[in-house]
Amino acid sequence: MTLSVAHLYHLDRQLPGSGNSGAAMALWVPSARVGVHLIDAPSAPQRKWAELIPWILEERILQPVDEMHFVIGDSIERDGKKQVAVSVVSKRDLREWLRIAENAEVDARVMVPDYLALPFEIGRISMVWHEGAFSVRTSPNSGFSAAPELAWLMIRRLIERADIAPRLSISVPEQGLIPDDLLDIADVNAAEVDWQFSAMPLSANLLTGKFKPASAELSSRAWLSTAALLVLTVVLGFGYLQLSNLRLEERIVDLESQASAGFGNVFLGQRAKPENIRSAGEKLLADLFRQREAIETPVMQGLIGLDTLMTNCECELQELVADSSELSLVLKKGAKVDKRQINIPGFTADNQINNDLTTIRLRKVGQP
Repeated sequence: MTLSVAHLYHLDRQLPGSGNSGAAMALWVPSARVGVHLIDAPSAPQRKWAELIPWILEERILQPVDEMHFVIGDSIERDGKKQVAVSVVSKRDLREWLRIAENAEVDARVMVPDYLALPFEIGRISMVWHEGAFSVRTSPNSGFSAAPELAWLMIRRLIERADIAPRLSISVPEQGLIPDDLLDIADVNAAEVDWQFSAMPLSANLLTGKFKPASAELSSRAWLSTAALLVLTVVLGFGYLQLSNLRLEERIVDLESQASAGFGNVFLGQRAKPENIRSAGEKLLADLFRQREAIETPVMQGLIGLDTLMTNCECELQELVADSSELSLVLKKGAKVDKRQINIPGFTADNQINNDLTTIRLRKVGQP
């Protein structure tokens, strides 16, 4: 099964609806919460190591054994002795990390200490600045995370104990964070860890024992029941497809009725067949746009502006003449209409009174 990879503390960067909801993922977890202890391999049979090793490490971890989770790594030969690396992490931390993954709608299948995301090369110690601390990888299976002061102290101890002083590969945002005595043997860069594409050693998975996720693989003994279920699924699928087609046809009829009713609501008094709704709607919209363009012409704006003037003027309209540049109104008993009341943008007004007839001329600005 292919797993997506991310850092536990970067799960909040996933966008809703990005397609990772419920996805099985492998997660890098903070190394500062994981201890790695190298011990001599017990002489007891390997099947009993899981019971013995927690008590062997009891004095080292300084915490109740039943509150800790132990992950036994591969055995290695060192100085003629068979030794084994044991990762120790608090059960409380593991439960908290699983809760964070669950809240992010992620199915956490693998959790590996994030110092293992750093590249390893024999004779070289890799360090990277991350979240205010240094993550350090010292061997294929060991490393640590610590604050700068403690990290530099541990690096000096490793160099002093080595027969040949290792080189340092340090990724930091500022070179000034590196002590002068270590700067001469360090290759410095500003690279950041690409959590998504860093090689993840699945053998270092912390989710073992009681924390091991339920297997998503089918047992080979269940193939007959699986095949029967597959056949039943196919039969039910065809039946469901037929029912779906009938419901789809009914839904299409309902949608056509709704579309016709909606067309009549938008274009009052208009009717159109479902297959002609688009073309009829486009034609009606084009007519409405033409009407709007006509209303926005200067002469129509002038006529609209006269509406306020004619309201309650106690006069009678005798004549109205309009062309592209001028409006002329003849009012009976329009003497009360004051030229100063006529304020229509884009037009100049002129009043003439002859007996009981008042002539009002509106000319477009700029016209003689």
